[in-house]
Amino acid sequence: MVDNVTSPTATAFATDDISSVHYPRIKLIHGADGTNDGDVANTNPLPVSSTPFAAILEVGLTELIGEDSTTVAASGEYSNTADLSLGGTYSGEILSFVLVSHENGSGAVQTGKGVVFFFDADPNVSAGDTDLALIGAEHATIVGMIPVEADEWDADANGAALFKTVAIPFHALATIFAVYRNTDSAAVWNSDGADNEVLDINVWFRRDS
Repeated sequence: MVDNVTSPTATAFATDDISSVHYPRIKLIHGADGTNDGDVANTNPLPVSSTPFAAILEVGLTELIGEDSTTVAASGEYSNTADLSLGGTYSGEILSFVLVSHENGSGAVQTGKGVVFFFDADPNVSAGDTDLALIGAEHATIVGMIPVEADEWDADANGAALFKTVAIPFHALATIFAVYRNTDSAAVWNSDGADNEVLDINVWFRRDS
């Protein structure tokens, strides 16, 4: 059997004869509705997005301890919960984070040691809390916990920052929840009326889906 078939109106159709079966040959074109931008060829390829999505994303600076927050003492007290919106439902990996400390009153900029927790469900922690939920329910939602040391801060008279490179994979989530736990006797946040200390967090993550 030879390639190609002919319709009853004698119009020829291009085909490929494979084991006595005709398979139609189709020529691709592209363009917006009602237009023809030409046949697809090496010099006129189909338009594709070279970057299907932004692979590295930033959450943005989010408050952990505000200037009006309850005191966060060194007895293992927690900060508020920071809701870190990912901008969509993604899986991926937290690559790094930065803690930013500053003072809006007359107290000292705090640069103590502690632990940064990341959760896949809201732990409902508020500044000054000393524990998570009963029977370990919130502990089971931890996806990462990173200790930070006092000597890791870079500080000047106007504030301080602590940057950490990490590797914390997470499943498909729209929000990751962060909490800071203070464990440093030399760092007490908002200990009196003149102290208006603030702690913020920013996170960078790789989107995998």
